[in-house]
Amino acid sequence: MTSDALLLQLLEDMPSAALLVTLERKILYANPAAESMLMQSDIELRDRILPLNFEADSLLGATGTLALPNGTELPVRHFNVPTFWHGNPVRMVHLEDVSALQGLQEKVAKFANYDTLTGLPNRSLLEDRLKQAFNLGQRNRGCLAVVFFDLDGFKPINDTLGHELGDKLLQAAAERFKQHIRPGDTLARLGGDEFVVVLPDLSHPSDAALVTERMLASIAEPFIIDNNELPISASAGIATTQLYDEQPLQLVRQADMAMFEAKKQGRNNYQWFDPKLDESTSRTLKIRHALKAGIEHKQFELHYQPQFDLANNEIIGCEALVRWNHPTMGMISPVEFISIAEDTGQIVTLGRWILRRACKDFAELRNRMLSDATVSVNISAIQLLRQEFVGDVETALKESKLPARCLVLEMTESVLVESPQLVSRKLSELEDLGVHVALDDFGTGYSSLSYLKDLAVDWVKIDRSFIQELTHDSQNAAITERIISMAHHLKLQVLAEGVETSAQRDYLRRANCDAMQGFLMAKPMPKPALIEFINDYQADAAFDDEREARTLLIVDDEENVHKSLRRLLMRDGYHILTASGVNEAFDLLAQNRVDVVLSDHRMPQMQGVDFLTHVRSMYPHTARIVLTAYQDEEVLSKALNEGEVFRFLTKPWDDEKIRQAVRAALAS
Repeated sequence: MTSDALLLQLLEDMPSAALLVTLERKILYANPAAESMLMQSDIELRDRILPLNFEADSLLGATGTLALPNGTELPVRHFNVPTFWHGNPVRMVHLEDVSALQGLQEKVAKFANYDTLTGLPNRSLLEDRLKQAFNLGQRNRGCLAVVFFDLDGFKPINDTLGHELGDKLLQAAAERFKQHIRPGDTLARLGGDEFVVVLPDLSHPSDAALVTERMLASIAEPFIIDNNELPISASAGIATTQLYDEQPLQLVRQADMAMFEAKKQGRNNYQWFDPKLDESTSRTLKIRHALKAGIEHKQFELHYQPQFDLANNEIIGCEALVRWNHPTMGMISPVEFISIAEDTGQIVTLGRWILRRACKDFAELRNRMLSDATVSVNISAIQLLRQEFVGDVETALKESKLPARCLVLEMTESVLVESPQLVSRKLSELEDLGVHVALDDFGTGYSSLSYLKDLAVDWVKIDRSFIQELTHDSQNAAITERIISMAHHLKLQVLAEGVETSAQRDYLRRANCDAMQGFLMAKPMPKPALIEFINDYQADAAFDDEREARTLLIVDDEENVHKSLRRLLMRDGYHILTASGVNEAFDLLAQNRVDVVLSDHRMPQMQGVDFLTHVRSMYPHTARIVLTAYQDEEVLSKALNEGEVFRFLTKPWDDEKIRQAVRAALAS
């Protein structure tokens, strides 16, 4: 068989799209997968120009857009290699459709940056917009104002008339706020009934007061929701800057303090921030002035938080966390001093000390742990982008005699967009050393799959904000599972941060997360305490999901219902779990593989149908049955028709009907 025939056979059998093109991109051949992608046959494509620009010798791959005959554009990842066809030099181009991946990326980014109830920017995106406003103000020297709003009287309405109506009220308030902002302004919801408005490039601080007055007047007009007239108001605080010499989020804190002052003044008004309100300002200045001396006088220390393999509970490493034990201010949190260290440039000296100390400590500790255990060290963009950083890492490894494979450098996603080409080169150099890299707080920033695909990253750490409500919030659960799935498809390992309950741990375990750290297993501790912890620690038995009996979960706030149903259904050999509320039920679902949920419809925390809607989203293979004494036929019929529940039964129940319903649910 000739080389051309062999190449043709290889391309024909290839499942991915591949073409042979000239150096001028003229198509010579398209395999069946390429015909399908380009919507034309090989004969139709020949001698046409491939509608995609690429550079020669693009071995590492690139992304681009294919113009298709139907007028649409298809995002693709492509790479090409040189070869010969009929004795002539050509390029073999491989194409991969990444449209689904991009769509998933956009959904994850939306969840991470926007409030799901109102559609407004959330705290994360607000911070980004504030930074943009600061950059604009520094160039134009205009005035920047931040207004912090809190709704007066919202909590009683939410508690007495229900969360559904409360949510509608928040949505309506958001719409009224929107009516009074300019295209360049930002309206964000921080959570609850708190809203923040960013007003950049004002001519005068008094302009902020005019906007605030209009917003307060708008909110003070009664809301009519579900035939209920709801009279509420709002309190507001205003903070401004024309010097731009503070942290962007400091304005939010100042506006927040001014808002509380407005509450004290009787509500339904606004107050300006007064420096006398800000006790933290003097503390910030003290920290700024004491930072250099603190580094020189060795006032900093490292604490270590162990990390655990979710498959077998073994300790697989620890994260080094810096603490500042100041002689007069006491223990200072890194939340207070890290940003100041970055602003002043002291992070370079401090970061170098942290890296060397962590390597030295772990070199002494590693013989007490698994051979492939690692120590994780946080680094900032300022450190990474410095010319000498890779050399600093190499020096720290050599001085401590710590194998490079035992070091993990953690960075936030924002580092990746600072200088993409320089970052890529630095990470490649670190990879050449054998050092691992982890993306910290994943899901709260850019979450760009293009960076993950192309950069030398080994670990993704899911931010604690997703873990906190993991077992009780279907959206957080969906985001977490998608992050785990995406990372695994990209051959990355996943660690969850901030795991504080066994339910969270068990849910992550079922979602195939690789590792965890959090207060559930261990808090950060000094080196001596860590040694004692490692010596005393014994891993629990590996997670075992095998069981013979089918598991039923009964959710009802009446104890007599639990007893009756347990006694009835245990006859059939089922393993019975009971919960008196939805929060307890969510925890049990996370910790156990439940086959059927039997839930009351009328419960204090959440309606049964709403609860089972979350169950369906988070545990699609669990059958769902509603048991109710109330004939809410419209809601229940809708739930049945949409597949939210398998069946609904009435109280008082017929024993045999319940047994039959459970058997039918298990067989479905």
